Amino acid sequence: MRVLAAAALAAALAACSHARPKPAPLPVERPLVALEAARVQGLGFLGADLAFRVRVENPNPTPLSIARVEYALDVEGKRVAQGTEPRDVALAAATAEGPGTGSVELPVQVRYASVPGVGSLLALDREAAYALGGSVVFITPAGEVRVPMSASGRFAVPRAPRFKVEKVLLRSASPREVALEMKLEVSNPNPFEMPPGRVGCGLWLSGQDVVHADVVFPAAVAGGSTASAVVPVKLSPLKAGKAAARLLIPFTSLDVAVKGEASFGGVPVPLDLSTSILPK
Repeated sequence: MRVLAAAALAAALAACSHARPKPAPLPVERPLVALEAARVQGLGFLGADLAFRVRVENPNPTPLSIARVEYALDVEGKRVAQGTEPRDVALAAATAEGPGTGSVELPVQVRYASVPGVGSLLALDREAAYALGGSVVFITPAGEVRVPMSASGRFAVPRAPRFKVEKVLLRSASPREVALEMKLEVSNPNPFEMPPGRVGCGLWLSGQDVVHADVVFPAAVAGGSTASAVVPVKLSPLKAGKAAARLLIPFTSLDVAVKGEASFGGVPVPLDLSTSILPK
């Protein structure tokens, strides 16, 4: 009986083993990945829409599929975008005529408001260098396989707005209050529109910050155009200190600096100008 039972068990196992499908052969070579094209699909003051096309090749005798693309994009050494793009791309098996080929489109959005030190990027006044890195993730009979990808190049970035203080006029001066009037001009050197914004700045006299002012530009500035705003500024000589006391003495002109930060569409731009205060 024991012999018969053992024989029956062996027969059952053999039947199961014949019913079970054979495992698919594992790929013998890693897929090949290379950047095929890079282009700027849209460029504005707020950001850029980039598109990368990655060419992939399957040198194996079995089909593969692409599950996703993991990427990171640096511009001038600063991380500006990163993420994962799901994909469902099938790659045919290699044949005697060559590998199975395909391509993957990778759109990348760059939003300047979230880029660290974006002011220096906009101040380049030239094309910016980018470096794209990451991996294309394949589904194979052996599981997920990551194949690194990398590329570098250059693309156009917006130019920073140009600021100019046309004049700062002394309207009135007394020991209790000094009234000034500042006219600030902003120029958009880009071919596209710059959104509305504001400028927060301080007037520096004799190396001392004597008063702060906010300048609002409520309308968008068209490409290649200029906008200006006149801002009344009042300060107390008693609170502003010795530097402001110079405004109570007759003068022909006084050198003054205008320092602060502008923000158009949430994109910060530093401000550092020199001008003069003129008597009325």
